[in-house]
Amino acid sequence: MIFQAYCVAMKKADLYILLYVFSFHAVIAQVPFHHGVNLTQWFQADSTYGIQFTKFTKQDFANIKSLGCDVIRLPMNLHAMTSGDPDYIIDPLFFSFLDSAAVWASNLQMSLIMDDHSWDPLIITDPSVENALMKVWPEMAQHYKDWPDNIFYEILNEPHGISDSIWGSIEQHVIDTIRKIDAKHTIVVGGENWNNYSSLQYLPMFSDTNLIYTFHFYEPFLFVQQGISYTTPSLEELTDVPFPYDSTRMPPLPDTLKGTPIENIYNSYNVEGTVAKLKQDIDMAINFRDTRHVKIYCGEFGATREGPSKADRLLWYDTVRSYLDANDIPWTFWEYSSGLGIFKSGGNDLFHSDVDTEFVSTLGLTPPEQHPFNLNPDTTGFIIYDDFIAPRIYESDWIGNQIINFYSENNPDSGKYCIFWNNAGQYVWIGFDLKPDKDLSFLEQNKYALDFMVRGTAPGTVFDVRFIDTKAGPDDHPWRIRYTVNDNVVPWDG
Repeated sequence: MIFQAYCVAMKKADLYILLYVFSFHAVIAQVPFHHGVNLTQWFQADSTYGIQFTKFTKQDFANIKSLGCDVIRLPMNLHAMTSGDPDYIIDPLFFSFLDSAAVWASNLQMSLIMDDHSWDPLIITDPSVENALMKVWPEMAQHYKDWPDNIFYEILNEPHGISDSIWGSIEQHVIDTIRKIDAKHTIVVGGENWNNYSSLQYLPMFSDTNLIYTFHFYEPFLFVQQGISYTTPSLEELTDVPFPYDSTRMPPLPDTLKGTPIENIYNSYNVEGTVAKLKQDIDMAINFRDTRHVKIYCGEFGATREGPSKADRLLWYDTVRSYLDANDIPWTFWEYSSGLGIFKSGGNDLFHSDVDTEFVSTLGLTPPEQHPFNLNPDTTGFIIYDDFIAPRIYESDWIGNQIINFYSENNPDSGKYCIFWNNAGQYVWIGFDLKPDKDLSFLEQNKYALDFMVRGTAPGTVFDVRFIDTKAGPDDHPWRIRYTVNDNVVPWDG
């Protein structure tokens, strides 16, 4: 109403000018996507050769789109996909994997945010990270500069422990370096302190207008982190913290957390744990957008499953998501599968059997129709590995600090790749987890066999091949069978 009254009092020519400025701001503030998800635990391997590329397929992208999503944020351990310091040359194999994901997104008319997720939450961001960023992003820009504009570059996920001024300077240098090669694709930038919403205000006034400013939202801390063990101190013993704050439902503070910084957070939860405070926090990002006239987006938000009641957890998601939507803030929630994902715990992550439909609906998305999964005996043989680990078979290993190369071109028996492993010690293994489990009874009765070829160079090598049954309950005693491979089976002559 104030805007209308002001316009009426102005001359006609002035009105045109004011409306022109208003329209320009609306164009600047528009992000070309709306709702999406982080596709985690895929490109976050320790090397290109550890990526299980078939863990997700184009069908998963199509499934995500069917939920009502138009964007996927793809966390990548980008620096580990290179030759390392000092040159950080990106492995061509990594580009081949990433290209496929980019093509799938483009074919489905979805945006793909390539997120440099090379970080450790327990280690502060050293200013020397600029050396890697100034190498990997020009390579990425050179590779993707002519690709469709549905691709976005996110410079670095959650920098922390570094000063705002130093981090802002690093981002400016990376932006400038990318723009020397690629002026088309939008760059995603964020503030220090784990991309906290409160850190946006300390970012420089970047002159580049083809940017999106990201922030993450995990507030209130006590609610979203309760029940987890990876914080310091651990919050594993703290559960059932309600949202919003309710004095009659607050659990006592565990003795292990008394005298720690968590005690102060616990004592202030009557203020921090309210809907009003949650919206006030998000308002900081909104005010930044409206003051700077820039585009913003919430790249991550989520709450643990371990500690809160499901009702409180869903209420938190509904509150955050609804407020973001009401204020035209696009978002990608954390995450598709794994700990905070859309699938029910303990299931097989089957899109039409295991989705938590209540959770998906709370996000304002459209859950798929669900049908019970029935385990029937396999009646034909199946591939475990053939250049790639087969879909719905998940690599599961225990190898310590060793690296298994699943894409070795060193003398494969057939195809392009083979699995290469050396210096393996006792009690370590490469595992293949069939998910969902398979009933192999028909195959066993009809004399099917596990068939593979192995080459070796170290005399005296011994290893077991094992089938391990799934434990179905506390009273179930799983069987296992093994076949030992040694010098008597195969000579280790290369």
